[in-house]
Amino acid sequence: MYIKQGGGKIKRKLLLSVLFICGFALVLNMNFSSAATVNQTNNTVNSVSTPNTGNLTVASTIKATANITVKAAVANTTIKTTTVTQTTAKTAVKATAATAPLVDGLTIVQVKDGLTRAQNFVVANGRLPNYVSYGSKHIPIAQFQAILKAEGLKMTGNANRPIYITSDNIHNSATDNARINSIINGLRTLGLTAYNMGLGPNKHDTVLTSGKLPSNAVIVDIYGGVDAGLIKEMGSAWYKGLKGARTVFSVFWPPSADITGLAFLPRAHDDNYDPSSFTGLANPAHYLLENGYNYIHSGSILSIINAIFYQAKI
Repeated sequence: MYIKQGGGKIKRKLLLSVLFICGFALVLNMNFSSAATVNQTNNTVNSVSTPNTGNLTVASTIKATANITVKAAVANTTIKTTTVTQTTAKTAVKATAATAPLVDGLTIVQVKDGLTRAQNFVVANGRLPNYVSYGSKHIPIAQFQAILKAEGLKMTGNANRPIYITSDNIHNSATDNARINSIINGLRTLGLTAYNMGLGPNKHDTVLTSGKLPSNAVIVDIYGGVDAGLIKEMGSAWYKGLKGARTVFSVFWPPSADITGLAFLPRAHDDNYDPSSFTGLANPAHYLLENGYNYIHSGSILSIINAIFYQAKI
C-alpha cells in the first residue's frame, strides 16, 4: 500500500477498508443513541444497551434534568424522553336517600308494623285495641283505621259472618244513616261484610220476616230508647222461630236508658201493641241474656264496632 504524492492512486483494498471503518462508526453511534433505558423511579439512566456490539456499562450515574433530558456523557449524545402525567379526577357523588312518605308522622313500615300488632291484639282479645302505640305516642284506633284506609290497608278478622244493621228513627234520616254507615265502614276495615238495612220502628222485625238473610247472619238493631214490650217479644217462640240460628244484637244509643242492673223497665209510652195488662218487664238485662241475646249501651261508634266484631266471631 502506498500513496502517490500529487494525485496518485489509492489502491482498491485500502479504499474499501476506510469506507468499512467509517460505516461501522456511524452504525455504532446510531445504536448507542437509541437504546438508553430510564429508571422511572428516580429519573436516572441505569444502563445503555447496544444490541449489535454487546453491552457497554456506563461508569458513572447519569442524572436526568427536570425536563427529563438525559445526557449520556460517554457518547456525548442527548436522549429525550417524554413523560406523560395521568391525573385521576375523583368526583364525589352524594347519594341522597329518598325520604319515605309520612302518614300522620308514620312511615309505611311503621304503619304495617302497627297493623300487625293490632291484628294480633284482636285475635287474642276478640276486640279492637283502644289505640296503637309507637313508643310514648298513642294513636287512637279510629285515627289508625283512617291511616290504614289512606294507605289501602285493612285489618283482617277471622270472622266472615255477614252483618245486617237496622235502626230506629233516633234523630233524623241523615244522621241516623250516617251512624249506620260509620259502623259499617269500621267493620269493613276489620275485614267484615256489613249492610245498611234501613230505618224505621219495625225494621228489627221486617229484616227477619223478609226471608232473605243467610242462616249465619248477624243482625244489629240500633235503638234510641228501650221498649219493654219489644224486649219481651224477643223471648217469644214466634220471634225465636224467625231468628233461627242467626245472632241478634241490640245497640241502645243514648238518650236510651241503660238497662244493666235495672230492676224494672216500665211499659213504653208509645206501646200500642201489648195488652193493657202489661205494665213492664222485670230485670230486662237478665231477660235478654237468659234468652240468648247480648246488647250494648253506648254512644261510641268504636265501642259498638268492637262489640259487633265479637258477635261475628262467636
